[in-house]
Amino acid sequence: MRPLHPGPPTLPALALVVALIWAPASRASEPLSDWLGALGDSASALDAGDPAGALAAARRASAALPRGAAGARAEAAAGLALLALGRATDAAGPLGAALAAPPAGLAPCLELALGQALLEGGRAAEAAAHLAAAVESAAPGVEPRARRLEIRALLSSGRFAEAADRLEPLLATAPPGQDGAALQLQLAEASRLLGRAPRAWSLARALALDQPEREEAAAALATLERWRGEGDQVPPLGAEDHRARAERLLARGRPGEALAELDLAEGAAQPGAATAAARAGPTPEPTLLRAFALLALGRHADAAALAGPLREAAQPAGVRRGATWVLARVASRAGRQAEAAALYRRVAATAEPIPWLTEARWRDLGDEAAYLAAWLPYDAGALRQASRQLTAFARAHPASRRAEDARWFAAWALVRLGARAEAARALRQLEAGPLRAAALYWQARLAPGPAKARPLYLQASAAGSEGWYGLAARARLGALPGAPGPGGDSAPPRPPTAPTAPAARAAGAPAAQVEPGPLAPLELSAQPAAPALRAAAALLGLGLRGLALESLEEVARGGEVRAVAGPLAELATFAGEDELAFRVARDRLGASARTRRWLYPSPQPALLPPLAAAAAVDPDLVRAVLRRESGFRAGIRSGAGAIGLMQLLPATASRLGALAGLSQDPARRLADPAVNLGLGAHYLGLLLDRFGDEAVALAAYNAGPAAASAWARDRAGLPLDEWIEAIPYKETRAYVKVVLAERQAYRRLGGLAPSLDPARRAPAPGDGVAF
Repeated sequence: MRPLHPGPPTLPALALVVALIWAPASRASEPLSDWLGALGDSASALDAGDPAGALAAARRASAALPRGAAGARAEAAAGLALLALGRATDAAGPLGAALAAPPAGLAPCLELALGQALLEGGRAAEAAAHLAAAVESAAPGVEPRARRLEIRALLSSGRFAEAADRLEPLLATAPPGQDGAALQLQLAEASRLLGRAPRAWSLARALALDQPEREEAAAALATLERWRGEGDQVPPLGAEDHRARAERLLARGRPGEALAELDLAEGAAQPGAATAAARAGPTPEPTLLRAFALLALGRHADAAALAGPLREAAQPAGVRRGATWVLARVASRAGRQAEAAALYRRVAATAEPIPWLTEARWRDLGDEAAYLAAWLPYDAGALRQASRQLTAFARAHPASRRAEDARWFAAWALVRLGARAEAARALRQLEAGPLRAAALYWQARLAPGPAKARPLYLQASAAGSEGWYGLAARARLGALPGAPGPGGDSAPPRPPTAPTAPAARAAGAPAAQVEPGPLAPLELSAQPAAPALRAAAALLGLGLRGLALESLEEVARGGEVRAVAGPLAELATFAGEDELAFRVARDRLGASARTRRWLYPSPQPALLPPLAAAAAVDPDLVRAVLRRESGFRAGIRSGAGAIGLMQLLPATASRLGALAGLSQDPARRLADPAVNLGLGAHYLGLLLDRFGDEAVALAAYNAGPAAASAWARDRAGLPLDEWIEAIPYKETRAYVKVVLAERQAYRRLGGLAPSLDPARRAPAPGDGVAF
């Protein structure tokens, strides 16, 4: 008898074992080992995209145990393989046979698969019945997909009213995003087929207007155009519609597309209206919107040219306020700090709504403007003035989310001035808040000698734990005279004793999480989420990874996830879904020895190491960037339009593709992990070549090479900790600290020595990539 799993166990085979343990025992007396091995091979092949191999293995399983529940499971595996091969008609037979005597827990999955096979084979009416049964089962992972296929079957069989009845509630509860947009388009089509043309037009237009950044919105516009060509009296998008699309595109980080929509709005105006508008001059709201878009694109002179006339007294107050903000940003970027500060103060002194901005944004704008007016002297090097103004801002706006930043920069300006006594007093005032580790670290750096610095570094190490300040403090401790060993950070620190709840609140720290122990099988079975976990294990055992992950995601979204977080993360890891395991561990379990492998996964093991090596970048640095940028989510898209694992902008991807001599523009393939990782690692390598230091390269990755080159040029020769602290952008400053700390965490997990040296000098930038 051959071993059950030669070498490392495959995920579907492991999951199949779990499924068999949880399922009722089989009465069959045939060679179980051959059957189980063949089913594991079939599931592994199906999961790996080899349906032909899966079919051959399924037939071996059927030969080993052809009868009863075991035979039905082998038939199910064969049917799924045939379905994946595109042989839907052939798949219906074995799937139907399996469904006649379904293995425990697999009936809903088989109803779904048989329904899909019948639908693809042109038997929509029969398919609808099986898909309805799958929906009725409410099986985790199966039911959502069955609902969508059932709607397709109903539409294909001409049962438009039933399809619309299913679509309406489904659309009402669908989360925002691709699923909801696709459902809305389906409902529009069904409504038109039912003779409800106005309803159909309304749904398609709403999709085009409300979610213009989505591909489904482009499909909605194409659908409206098709209906118009078929004789429907569909009104075309007007100037106001294009302006609405422009507003939403700009709010979602698509300024170039917003400008294109504004151009279409001008072209959509009626000839008479356009003539009247030309006589009256440009209307203020669209002009302000265009100025904001130009500002976002970095076309500052063009933005200022449009915004300047909008500050005239005759313009609406909100328009004047928005225009003043644009001019303040332009002046600040041009280095005209006094002018920018005066303009920011004018924005802060008013509270009128600014056209197209959300209420939350225009209300916050006054606070941001007041903060920037106080901070600008710091950027100009007037550190004493900056410290006074930032302290005054924090006192005047104690509830502001920028108050803590203001207090920090007020103290840091004094550090930069060399006013040690004043800086130490300001830093001590920050010890009771979220900046405790930073305050202790910099007090240690200001201390007059090792005897006074050592206890402060020890406190900073405890307060900073494995974050930037904890690591930097231990590195500095190791460099002090009389340190116990070289580097001082050769081993992870002992976790600090968890503070009491009042002390944690006083320090601004989150409450310590108590990790639950592993659940015994009987305890796990009693949990409300146990059926969904069993369903996921069974689906993995069939090689249906996508359905299994839907089931696990349903558990992760549920209210009972805390009790089963450990088993959930284990199953997600077995499924190769690092992002889900990471998210569950981060949000539900917290840091511990048990969860470290989930909190710091090694994603894309077949892709990442060779791509990092080709780019001459440390794989641990790439992993740390992935963790911060996307949380390992391949399909994520930011509000600014960055896509995928490494959060690359399409424009950056296109330029990288051109630089590499690629024949096809890679910007359209950024959701593909191989493309995204390859380009991202290459870009990171180019930045490292230009800036010569990981910290500076990371700053360039986050804020752009233009900003980072200015900082590197002006502050070359500073110790690394001072260089990072002087980064003017809060987001970039935090980004660099987090990624550097997480790189060290990956090094520790790999058994490597620490490489963090906060005393090393930041180099001046060289020539190289500038986009």
